[in-house]
Amino acid sequence: MATNPRRMVESMNIIGETHSLCPQCLEKIPAKKIVEDDKVYLEKSCAQHGNYRTLIWRGAKHYIDLYKFSTPKTKPNSTIEPRLGCPYDCGLCSEHKQHTCIVVMEITNRCNLNCPVCFARANESFVYEPNLDEIHNMYNTVARHCDKPICVQLSGGEPTVRKDLPKIVALGKKLGIDHIEVNTNGIRSAKSIEYLQELKRAGVDVLYLSFDGLTSDVYIKKCGLDLLDLKIRAIENCLKVGMGVILVPVLMRDVNFDQIGDLIRFAKAHVPIVRGIQFQPISYFGRYPNIPSDEERVTTADVLQAIEEQTYGEIKVENFTPTSCPNVHCDIRCLSVLMSDGKLLPLTYYSSGPSGSVKDVAESVRKAICDLWRSPEDIEVQGKEVEALASCCLPGTWNELVERAERYYLTVSVKPFQDVWNIELERIKECCVHAVTPDGRLIPFCAFNVSDIHGRTLYRQDIFSKFSHRVKGVEVWETRQLL
Repeated sequence: MATNPRRMVESMNIIGETHSLCPQCLEKIPAKKIVEDDKVYLEKSCAQHGNYRTLIWRGAKHYIDLYKFSTPKTKPNSTIEPRLGCPYDCGLCSEHKQHTCIVVMEITNRCNLNCPVCFARANESFVYEPNLDEIHNMYNTVARHCDKPICVQLSGGEPTVRKDLPKIVALGKKLGIDHIEVNTNGIRSAKSIEYLQELKRAGVDVLYLSFDGLTSDVYIKKCGLDLLDLKIRAIENCLKVGMGVILVPVLMRDVNFDQIGDLIRFAKAHVPIVRGIQFQPISYFGRYPNIPSDEERVTTADVLQAIEEQTYGEIKVENFTPTSCPNVHCDIRCLSVLMSDGKLLPLTYYSSGPSGSVKDVAESVRKAICDLWRSPEDIEVQGKEVEALASCCLPGTWNELVERAERYYLTVSVKPFQDVWNIELERIKECCVHAVTPDGRLIPFCAFNVSDIHGRTLYRQDIFSKFSHRVKGVEVWETRQLL
């Protein structure tokens, strides 16, 4: 979205300088973070293609306050020396500041759907599908570069279109991968409980389930088909076999933004088999036709405000804190215990006060627990903090909460991925979610997927073309066979 240069000069308050990418040519260009009308914008200029301005946050104070959660990063175990500089030397290069926490391993670009919204642009004209030897090498790359515990998410495309997915999972467990997720649309798991049992026996720990809404129209708009019943059946089958589930709604302003509260209530109703729900505001890369306007863009702040409003205050904005592993604006979450009355007890708390974020979180958890578990005698005697604090340590109180928290918990998180319009290289350098490639590299997820307005990418297309093949007669689980 090109803007008038005069508008950039007249911006009211610069709160940071960074580098970004040109949406036209993917060249590295300088950028500034600007506050105007209580909104944070990223403004940048390409010498060849002009100026761009993108909304990145609504609520400037909240955006700035989150920097208090920033913690020292741990460098990757092994790096390469950069030649061109970030983001063109991902491997990881020595400019990268943070180690790997989660590895995304794409094992196919085939899919049994052809959604109009797809970050991976599944079902291209070629087939990317690494064989078991190449997957073995990717697992070894992960084992060499990642500290324990190692978490790998098998992704695609749709991983379940591969007949050998159970073998791939079992191989990962054999090679020392501690936690394996399968990023899936859930169709095959809904159609075959036997297949789901096979995945569990192979070692799958949790399904990372695309789950965009609770009405048919959401799936018709997002996927071109009504998949609601299949999504529900997939979760029911997970309950039967004891497979954990993370629900993953991709949020679009005019499609499912108004269902955020209902999705959280649905997740609550399916605890403990549903362990978390991760909201992902739509990112404008891959197969998505629009150049975003600020009005349609969903920011992290928008999601947090919607959560508070649509849960009627059961979870508040102040209950969300950054994980402080990646950049503080890359991941924010609330950990809650589902109590016996059906309400969530948040254990995380954000404060904009001057006392320090870590202390605020610890203090709020302590007070929440004490308020919940103190005895009736303490409630009657107002203002006696000592008695209240003591009561939360009595047998049958703290232990009871801990026991419940071990099973009846729900993590509600927001994970905003960067696209070419809002990408910041500081966030890339602090990324801890990395894609592993068959040629032995780890690449920050957003850098791997970012595409310009013409669909060209920094990494995805080149890597996939090197390890792909054009074939005829490849068995694909087509939609008509599964629905």
